[in-house]
Amino acid sequence: MWKKGLLILIVGIGIFLGFRVLEEKKSNQPLKVYVIFQEDAGRILMETFKKKTDQPYDIIRMSSGEASYHLLTLGKTGIDVVLGGPADLHEQLKNKSKSLRYSSAAAGGISAKYKDADGYWTGMYMGALAIGVNQTVWQQDPQLKNLPLPQRYEDLLRPELKGKIEIPDPETSGTGYTLLASLAQQRGDSEAIALMQALKKQSASMTFAGNTSAQHLAEGEMAAAVSFLSDQLRFKNSGYNISSFIPPQAGWEIGAVSILKGGNNLAAAKQLVDFMLSREVQTDYMNTAFSFPVAPDIPVNPLLAPVKLENLLATYRFDLAAQQHEKLLAAWRAAE
Repeated sequence: MWKKGLLILIVGIGIFLGFRVLEEKKSNQPLKVYVIFQEDAGRILMETFKKKTDQPYDIIRMSSGEASYHLLTLGKTGIDVVLGGPADLHEQLKNKSKSLRYSSAAAGGISAKYKDADGYWTGMYMGALAIGVNQTVWQQDPQLKNLPLPQRYEDLLRPELKGKIEIPDPETSGTGYTLLASLAQQRGDSEAIALMQALKKQSASMTFAGNTSAQHLAEGEMAAAVSFLSDQLRFKNSGYNISSFIPPQAGWEIGAVSILKGGNNLAAAKQLVDFMLSREVQTDYMNTAFSFPVAPDIPVNPLLAPVKLENLLATYRFDLAAQQHEKLLAAWRAAE
């Protein structure tokens, strides 16, 4: 009888140790992250996270439009976290039951306007659309140097700027869709699409991602461009001669973080959300990416201090932008 009991005990220990091995193996799996902002900033963040947690990771840089296609259309699984990108993307993930609810303890002090009421996504930064001007290009162009700098979207339609501006594509770029959706909420769908089509015809090209427009602007390929202010300020901080103007009633973003269903590393995904919402990381990201932190009482970077947030469209709704995503893009395609 005792031999039978010993055998059961040995088998039980073996099963327990087997589960421990499997759990340990699972915890060592890389955390797989879609990064919807600059890849260099994403890698810096993830390296810091790895040093703090000893958690390996894989990151894939994608535009908001690419991430939306992969996650909503293809139903791609195996990704643990979507890091960054406008909140309307995260609303779509929530509405399509692609994300998991997680209310981080670190989000307790963050204003309700920067996070999902149901806990499916939390804001990690905030940014505004802006018109960027390369002052060097502007002053060296005989057609432009005596013109006032553009401070409204309509100013970009001046004939002297034909082929000298760039806007991001709303189908592939979260920046471009924020521009389209905010104009639609401010002016109505028809007027918004008409203005966007006019800007497209005025542009040398439409870029795949918003930060590409800012890069072309900094490199002197364009005299003016529309992108998020943060992208322009990154180049300004590197010495490029860029001035930025937030148009009246401009659209804005909450860059959010979501945990996805179908991932393989839920515990590490929750750790990453907590990490991103910490005061230390919020401050470091602001000083690297020049977006406004969502955590309260963080002193603003000097480059952000002059920004007048009262110019923004206060009534902009991310949930409505998510709901109208397919309708607006279909109307945009039909108008081409």
